[in-house]
Amino acid sequence: MSPLYKKYLFLRSRVAVIVEDMKSDTKISFIKRMKCVSKGFLSSSYYLYDFKNNDYKDYISEYQRKKTRFINERDAYVLNNKVIFDNIVKEYIKTPTIYSLILKGKVYPHIKEPMISNSESLIDQIKKEGKIVIKPYIDADSGRGIYICEYKEGKILFNGIAVEKEDIDFMIEELDKYIVTEYIEQHKYSEGIYPNSVNTIRILTMEDPHTQEVFIPIAVHRLGTEKTGNVDNWGKGGLSAKVDLDSGILSKATSKPVNNKKIWYSTHPDTGAQIEGVKIPNWDSIKDKVLFLAHQMPYIKYVGWDVLLTKDGEVAIMEANNCSGVNVLQSHRPLLKDERAKSFYKYYNII
Repeated sequence: MSPLYKKYLFLRSRVAVIVEDMKSDTKISFIKRMKCVSKGFLSSSYYLYDFKNNDYKDYISEYQRKKTRFINERDAYVLNNKVIFDNIVKEYIKTPTIYSLILKGKVYPHIKEPMISNSESLIDQIKKEGKIVIKPYIDADSGRGIYICEYKEGKILFNGIAVEKEDIDFMIEELDKYIVTEYIEQHKYSEGIYPNSVNTIRILTMEDPHTQEVFIPIAVHRLGTEKTGNVDNWGKGGLSAKVDLDSGILSKATSKPVNNKKIWYSTHPDTGAQIEGVKIPNWDSIKDKVLFLAHQMPYIKYVGWDVLLTKDGEVAIMEANNCSGVNVLQSHRPLLKDERAKSFYKYYNII
């Protein structure tokens, strides 16, 4: 990528922040809004990061976050395409098995067994397994376009809505660049906090540009709520709790501010289940496997891993993110207060 083209993309990223903030309904004074936007932050960050009491300089801004998508350069395609990613990492760690691809309304089997090639075989597999997933495999984030397909009480449900074969045929005709995958059941510790979504751990890894050592600056546990439905989407009202990197113990959880107020939860607001103090089982194994995987992909320098501890205690990678959101992370601690992370971002001209 030429330096001139890169400058152009950086300019587009800055404009994108301004445009996004223009759509924001955050109630904030004009002066505060302009101060946030001029520093590359969305105005909602004022309350999320409590800029009344905290320093802007300690946080990665939304503009800087957008710049991180260039860190991995052309190798980012490995993370941006779930089919390619799966083919690379499944040798080392469990991933959701990809059954089929959906391209321009047609279903193509990806493996021999089960062979899902049309709506009939799709329905058969849903009935057999109880649940499967249909989701985009490229250019997808924030849980958009995901269908949890379930067989319950004699009915086929897509995201909780009963459908017939004709409905499924019509839906498939409208899909392109989607995959059909197995549904991985989560461990009882996260199931117990909120059972209606698969609750993943976002672990950020960076490769030290001087020593080539991979390290984890921060990790959070995402949790679904009644607002997010069947996903653990932070942007749609999900929760996140910081994970203590040494012990795997969860902190209080928080969400995006509501009415300019940031609320902390020791227990889940919908289920009443305990969050603060819960220990993630096999935490050391989770860290070791993520770090090992990052070492096996030396061409990838910066990754936001979505990790799940399965029902059987196995570590699974649900997906990996080239341009990880930072608000879900920094809602707990500013990334630039970690000297290793700060040095990493400086090396790649993010800050």
